[in-house]
Amino acid sequence: MRYQTNGFIPINEPPSRKTKKAAAVSIVKGDVLHNDGSGYATNATTDLDSALFLGVAAADVDNSGGSDGDLDVEYYPFDPHTSYRVPVANNAVITQAAVGTNVDLENNDDIDISDTITTGMAFRIDDIDISSDATSANTYGYAIGHFEKIVTES
Repeated sequence: MRYQTNGFIPINEPPSRKTKKAAAVSIVKGDVLHNDGSGYATNATTDLDSALFLGVAAADVDNSGGSDGDLDVEYYPFDPHTSYRVPVANNAVITQAAVGTNVDLENNDDIDISDTITTGMAFRIDDIDISSDATSANTYGYAIGHFEKIVTES
């Protein structure tokens, strides 16, 4: 298995790609995308708990030298049935105790297992990969999971 250094990579069949006008940023395949509030896709947000969450970039697009809307970005829209493998970026090597937790992003292309979410958008960890190949590629290992909207009942 080849391990990526950054990004959310789908490990089962993702939903059909959508396109959206990109903000004036450089987007890399696997980045989490949000609506920037003006109708453009951006990867500048690292807080997953947002109503503006779009999904995961399906391809690179460099619009950093342009203006908002000059280029389109393809992305996989939010779908709770798509599983992703993602590097763990912060805290410590991921352990089996993380399975079932809902976590936030550390950057726009990895997760922070110490930043748990109780409401809103989250990445739910379904499994872990701390094989020697995985920890050679990324010190803290990889989480396997899906995006989930956590709702609290009142």
